[in-house]
Amino acid sequence: MIRRGRIIPSLVLAGALMAPAPARAQAEFADEWSQPLAPFRVIGNVHFVGTVELGVYLITTPQGHILIDGGFPQTAPVILDSIRQLGFRPEDVDVLLTTQAHMDHVGSLAALKQATGARVFVMDGDAELVERGGRGDFAFGDSLTFPPVPVDRRLQDGETVSLGDTVLTARRTAGHTRGCTTWTTTVTDGGKPYRVVFAGSLSVNPPVRLVSDPSYPGIADDYRRSFALIRSLESDVFLGAHAGFFGLLEKAERLRQGGAPNPFVDAGALQRYVDEWEPRFLRRIADERGH
Repeated sequence: MIRRGRIIPSLVLAGALMAPAPARAQAEFADEWSQPLAPFRVIGNVHFVGTVELGVYLITTPQGHILIDGGFPQTAPVILDSIRQLGFRPEDVDVLLTTQAHMDHVGSLAALKQATGARVFVMDGDAELVERGGRGDFAFGDSLTFPPVPVDRRLQDGETVSLGDTVLTARRTAGHTRGCTTWTTTVTDGGKPYRVVFAGSLSVNPPVRLVSDPSYPGIADDYRRSFALIRSLESDVFLGAHAGFFGLLEKAERLRQGGAPNPFVDAGALQRYVDEWEPRFLRRIADERGH
């Protein structure tokens, strides 16, 4: 049975950090967003091992496994238990990947690395922040830190990560973070290929400035490139870093009840994601310019 708790509306890390103080954000949202969700196979060799709000994905192969994203520091035990519930061993996870270097997605990396012995691969631009434990973030400074983690491989846009017969391509979709990453792959399910996109976040967090004294030089252009790149991707299955990005809870419940076809196969979901967040980005620019 899918476990549900009191769920905060998914406004990304952005929403959580609208709280008056980081301490409140950590105390309230870390616990809320880390509530367990029964793990399940999404499609092919892709499994969900995250929580009611945080997207964490296990990609299994006979040669070892890949984990995309984590969560807050206290989310690590939930993820490890979910891997075991699916019949896999955390010790067989060989690679840890990220979509964005924020506390609610990489705060658990240190614990996951210790538990699995896996290598950590991070896009250039986020790698430094992961190794600093979130200190010096362009939006949050030193207010939202996490245990630092050495990065074993720094990725560039277009590089691939391969394990067994699984090949993931890293696309830099910066803006939300300097090295925000969208991952693409193709999996086989029932003898059919499906294009899967694990999209990086496209939201603009409240403290971020885009054009008026920008939070970092070129941030608005990074966002524009990211919207265009993600819109150009062909996708059968869109999986996001937050549950609200792609209707996770509703789709998971339909899947559990035997819904057919697979509710996660949704060719228009990725475009709808871009269509939702691009106008918000444009409004932020207009607001900063005063019109």
